[in-house]
Amino acid sequence: MFNNSGILFLLLSILLISSCRREPVQVISVVKDDYSIKEQKTLGEELDDFYEHQFFVLSQDDYSDAYSYLSTLYDMIIRTPSVELRDSLDWQVKIIQDDSKYQTFVSPSGTMYFTTGLLKNLVAENQLVALMANEVYYLESGAAFDLVKQKNDKLEVGKVVLGEPSTKIENMANTLLFTPFSKEVIASADAFQVDLLCPFKYNATGMIDVYGNENIFSSLSQTMPWSDDRAANIALSSQGCGENDSLFVVRYEAFKQSALPQ
Repeated sequence: MFNNSGILFLLLSILLISSCRREPVQVISVVKDDYSIKEQKTLGEELDDFYEHQFFVLSQDDYSDAYSYLSTLYDMIIRTPSVELRDSLDWQVKIIQDDSKYQTFVSPSGTMYFTTGLLKNLVAENQLVALMANEVYYLESGAAFDLVKQKNDKLEVGKVVLGEPSTKIENMANTLLFTPFSKEVIASADAFQVDLLCPFKYNATGMIDVYGNENIFSSLSQTMPWSDDRAANIALSSQGCGENDSLFVVRYEAFKQSALPQ
């Protein structure tokens, strides 16, 4: 038989043992067909954090002229009626210092990335804005987020959109760097950029000229495959659109020479 002190000691022991037990870690996730723009943006912000650590991103303070030029053009595209998400994402441009790579890609946050190698190999402003408009379509249509969702573990994607840590962030980030969009998505992006740029008097065949550069061709074709059909469709849809204004060449050359690191 226990006396009162013995019973009290037993109860205290049970409470102490119980308090030392750890609750199992609950991993929160969600899997669904449609994610809100806010959720897509959350995933994009996590990818941006990865890119910031993976690449050398030029400082906006040190290269203010370069960022001002690119941001002005990016904002011109975003503020058109064609872009319904103009007030929903954190639209911004980031420059990756790497002359050996010829890449551009977007994060679902609204951030667009350019390597210095690509920027230095373009020759006119209409080429730059054609690339921008194409990439904006991948955000406006949700194609960039959908590509990440389709090519990665859906549970891991669900964790990230809820703000939970994931060990698969690198895989998701690399999806946007190396995985091609579908032929149908690319065709829609091309049509989008032609319709968007025509009112600005840009020669809308700039994308054809971009792929005419051998270095750029081999890199961009990884994510946005090129074909004769694609070139023909752009040429046909852009007839009578824009001008061959030398100003676009002169202005872009000045940007390359004065604003980018040499």
